Amino acid sequence: MAPFTAQSIDTTDVTSYFSSLPVKSCQLDAQVTIDEALRSTIQSCTVPNARERKKAEYRHNNPAGNIFGLCLPMSEKERLKYAVQFIEFLCIVDGKYLVVISIELSVDPLALDTMEDLPLGEACIEHAILRQALYKKYDENEYAGQLVGGMTMFLRNIRLELADQNDPESLALLAALDSSLHHRNSVEGKFETLESYIPYRKTTSDYNFVCNLIRWTMKIPLQLGEKEELLARKHEHVVGVIASLTNDYFSWQMERQPSTDRVRNAVPILMKEHNLSDEKARTLLKGIIVNEEEKMRKFNVEIDTRKDISEDLKNYTNALGLFAAGYSFCRPQTEEDFATPN
Repeated sequence: MAPFTAQSIDTTDVTSYFSSLPVKSCQLDAQVTIDEALRSTIQSCTVPNARERKKAEYRHNNPAGNIFGLCLPMSEKERLKYAVQFIEFLCIVDGKYLVVISIELSVDPLALDTMEDLPLGEACIEHAILRQALYKKYDENEYAGQLVGGMTMFLRNIRLELADQNDPESLALLAALDSSLHHRNSVEGKFETLESYIPYRKTTSDYNFVCNLIRWTMKIPLQLGEKEELLARKHEHVVGVIASLTNDYFSWQMERQPSTDRVRNAVPILMKEHNLSDEKARTLLKGIIVNEEEKMRKFNVEIDTRKDISEDLKNYTNALGLFAAGYSFCRPQTEEDFATPN
């Protein structure tokens, strides 16, 4: 099947969008697919009437448009639903209410609000249990708690659907998800410089998996030829910096008074590294994002004009550019920056 039809978005009226990257969205053509994928994910992975379900539903009432239509406008029609399900699942994992499962936590789960409130060890245990859904040998396991059981069954069902396709690339995608869940909270982060922070930030945001997912939704090999793969990884890094730092730029107002043991934001790192106020550090961060966007733009032009580059790599670099643009466009207007429903 072909990709959904994508339309160019006029960004001139969105004052918070400081990027010059062009934005597109496939939302009009893909709305039914996106809505159904979101509905199934939210209902399976959250508890009725819980705050996290309200947050998940509210998250997609974005005046800028649907984040999946904006970030994944080049996806193949039959694969977009899986991309929506995987990413929404990871968003819920990152911010879900905790339930008591068949282990004894060293903290009171009722005193915690989101996954980020968990101390590192308990978060790793949660992820280890969810990862079991990606392996057939754990299919007979049952877990206490409506939420963990629902999330595990949801992920298991997706695994079974993809396995039935007999596509090695789909199996490689599941392996990438397993790796992402394993590594997203595997190390604590205390950093002195922005340069040392960025790899950690990309890991905790599942960025490598998202890159694999973008390729998979476009039926682009998850591993290109050696020379092209090096170019792809270089481009992925720049886009990952843009997306990660854009998130930090807009979320700092909510994160400046942390209530957890894990602060994931570049602003305090720049404050410490350069002895700046948070306002000046945030301005510096904005400038860094703009500079990275310029790197990406030049790289895209170079790739598009080279005759020795495959269409797969050209399409992938274009898709990464649209991902960065779409994320930057909708990020200022997501619910994390405003009061969310109780």
